This record gives sequence, structure tokens and C-alpha cells, in this order.
Amino acid sequence: MTAEFQQVDGFHDLYVGRSNKFSCTAFRMRDGSLCLYSPVAGLETAFARHQSELGEVTALLAPNHYHNKGLSAHIEVFPNATLYCSSAAQPRLSKVTGLTFSTLNRLRERLPAGSDLHEPAGLKSGEVWLQVKSNMDCALAVTDAFNSALLPSGSYADCVSLLGTFPRYGVKDAGSYKIWATEFLTATAPSILLPCHGSPVKSADLITQLIGLVEKEI
Repeated sequence: MTAEFQQVDGFHDLYVGRSNKFSCTAFRMRDGSLCLYSPVAGLETAFARHQSELGEVTALLAPNHYHNKGLSAHIEVFPNATLYCSSAAQPRLSKVTGLTFSTLNRLRERLPAGSDLHEPAGLKSGEVWLQVKSNMDCALAVTDAFNSALLPSGSYADCVSLLGTFPRYGVKDAGSYKIWATEFLTATAPSILLPCHGSPVKSADLITQLIGLVEKEI
């Protein structure tokens, strides 16, 4: 495996790559190709070098309307890939990038069993969460909703934190978001968190940490 992308523990078709402070999650779709969740500028060449090993990239998911810096470069490297985003993020993404985006429902049609996309209630950035299941484990990729310490590549943090700008720039209706997030996290019980800001997180009390941040900091 290339140093830029590491396989997530316990998941055969889930990878995390980092460029500077930002992380990108790559996951396998139903047809065997890959989707990149939050494409990060600088990582497109790393994936291109290892497509024969990792698989073809045919989908790029912009996970909210702020994470758009790497989209144009990725489209240049993967011209046959389709761009996807939520309907809430689409207006600003199209304006800022000049690119064309397909809907989340179209991407959902391409997901394998055990994977799904979720749009948290009460947010204003059009953020999308990715859920991937493997046996009894569940990985959750988020954009700005949570973050963690930046550790050496391949390492896992054991503590989750809240991105300082998220309550102001990400949340529109705190009450709705708290209810939705608490119910979702309780039901899905993620065992691994894959934030775009920071390193992957594994902890026995991960759910307690996540729900505690939602209830106390939002």
C-alpha cells in the first residue's frame, strides 16, 4: 500500500489518505471501482500512480460546500469520474468551482450493501456522512462535524474533538441537529471515525465521546 493511502483496520475496501492537514476517504463501490470522499488537493497523483493496485476512481464526492479545493485537480486526473454532492451544497459548489454535480441518489444507486450516505438535519453546509459496515464494525466518515489530533500516517487517535468553526459555519438549527445526530449515532454505533480534519479515531467509548460533543458543544 502506498504511504499516502492506508487501509482502514478491519475494512478490506476502505482507505484513508492525507495531504497536509486534510484526509480523504476512498471506498469501494458495487462495480468494484472507487469513490473518493472529500478529494484533497495533492492526493490525485498518488491515487493515479496506484490505480492498478487500488482500482479505478469513477466517483468524487464533495462532502459539503466548503471542501472543494481538490475537485478541479481530481477531475483533470480522473476525467471519466462523476462528481456528486448534496442538493444543499450544490448551488455554492457549482458557483465556486464551475463544475457539474450529480445527485446523492445517483451515487446511492452505486453503493454496495452495508454502505450508505446520510444528510444530517439542521446543518447549512450540505454536509454528507458516509457509513461503511464490515462484519460487526461500522466506520463513519464526516467532514467538519468532528475532528481529531493529527498523528503520523497509519496511526489512530483515541479522542474526538469538535472543529471550532463548525457550530457557527456548519450548524443552522442546533436543536434539530442534536436530535438527529444523537439518534443516528446511537443507532449506527460507529467503531471507527474517519474525519477530514485529523487522523482516524478508534476508542471503546467512541459513541459516548461523539454524543457528548453534540450535546455539550453545539
